[in-house]
Amino acid sequence: MAERSIKEYVVRKGAAKRIPVSGTFELTSRCNLNCKMCYIHMSPEEQDAMGRELTTEEWLRVGREAVAEGMIYLLLTGGEPLLRPDFLTLYTEMIRMGVLISINTNGTRITPEVLDCFQKYKPEKVNITLYGMSDASYTRLCGVKNQWETVLANIRALKEAGIRVNLNTTFTRYNIGDMEAIVDFAKAEGIPVRMSSFIFPPVRNQHEPDDINLTPEEMGKAAARFDRLTMNDEQLEKRMRYVSHCLEGKKIRETDVPESRISSCMAGRGAFWISWDGYMYPCGMLSDFHENIRSCSMQDAWRKTCETVKQMYLPPECSVCKYQPLCPSCAAVSQCCNGRTDALVPAVCTRTKTYADAFLHGET
Repeated sequence: MAERSIKEYVVRKGAAKRIPVSGTFELTSRCNLNCKMCYIHMSPEEQDAMGRELTTEEWLRVGREAVAEGMIYLLLTGGEPLLRPDFLTLYTEMIRMGVLISINTNGTRITPEVLDCFQKYKPEKVNITLYGMSDASYTRLCGVKNQWETVLANIRALKEAGIRVNLNTTFTRYNIGDMEAIVDFAKAEGIPVRMSSFIFPPVRNQHEPDDINLTPEEMGKAAARFDRLTMNDEQLEKRMRYVSHCLEGKKIRETDVPESRISSCMAGRGAFWISWDGYMYPCGMLSDFHENIRSCSMQDAWRKTCETVKQMYLPPECSVCKYQPLCPSCAAVSQCCNGRTDALVPAVCTRTKTYADAFLHGET
């Protein structure tokens, strides 16, 4: 069984018994970049006005309680998690608790000390977000200069140190022209690369969103082009069959199917998210549903989170839509866009239909 399949199997088994197998610790909302599409980034002053970061000991207390409840996998993220002076302390102590740790980082702060620590205490993987393939792209999208070459050098340094690296990328109007170059770099370095297909609105900070989004049609075509660029012949053939199979599905009358609860997402079933200021969410984007981890135990917060998720419903149309297996929509997408989990997001519907047509016919 492939590594990813093993992890998915374990999380799904945990979800069936409401065991919090997978956790995310969002260590900070601070970041040394200022990406236009970020849903969380705050300046130190903005963060101080909103709340207080959990301390080292508070995070370790939550970690111990989470492990006792069944946590095996942990993602450390931010903001930029390596901005925390105690990052390596938190990382090594959590490793000693026996969890498998992944890290989300922008890749700008991989110092020799960090490399030495990662070699001694191997992470499961380091996920680096690559925003473009030039300093000009980083300047446009991230608001900083002279960081792109640092990121590339740190990616290669991690590889040379024997650390597993994955690349993430998000395409906007500011960097869509870099798609082929990003894919070419990933292939040349032998690193997997994944594209985010939906940009969440900044629901957890006070910023007004910039007009950076592609149109739904552009987004669908970009996702199709990305898949075609990154898949080998066997993967393309398999994906082609899958998309065709979805579109050939019989349409069920909506009146025949009741409203569908969240069924495929692991949030609040086998996975949880704890924010920088001490709140547990089913996932980081379901910001209206949270429990204060400072005022209750991990066990109580998890129990309440599970009960909350049981009351969530997805749009009834989704359960009978032939495009549903191809669609990135979920409770969090609906909640962020509509203020409720059971309402359709027409832009995502358009994006998914465009993706299917563009992927099948090569119209990218």
